Amino acid sequence: MRRYFARKLITYTLTFFAAVTIDWTIPHLMPGDPILQLLSKIQIQDQATFNALYKQFARSFRTDLPLWKQYYYFWVSLLHGDLGISIALFPTKVTTMIWRAALTRSRS
Repeated sequence: MRRYFARKLITYTLTFFAAVTIDWTIPHLMPGDPILQLLSKIQIQDQATFNALYKQFARSFRTDLPLWKQYYYFWVSLLHGDLGISIALFPTKVTTMIWRAALTRSRS
């Protein structure tokens, strides 16, 4: 019985690791720059202001780091329950979006 549960636990752990890794990889393989898309919604004429905002957003979303550091910080944040801030619905937290969706589904 212990062997059965140990095998199941290992299987579920590996599956969780693979699923989270794929979840992290897909947005990083998509073409385009999400920060540029976010800033394109804001009509900024001054190039210096645009560059400063771009650098600030890159620092905030950690896209200025190498991929291995982004992946590491993703896992650290995930294990602390912090899913970050949505780029699509900036500055809404992802956990807030999930809670709203869950509450909407439960009322239906």
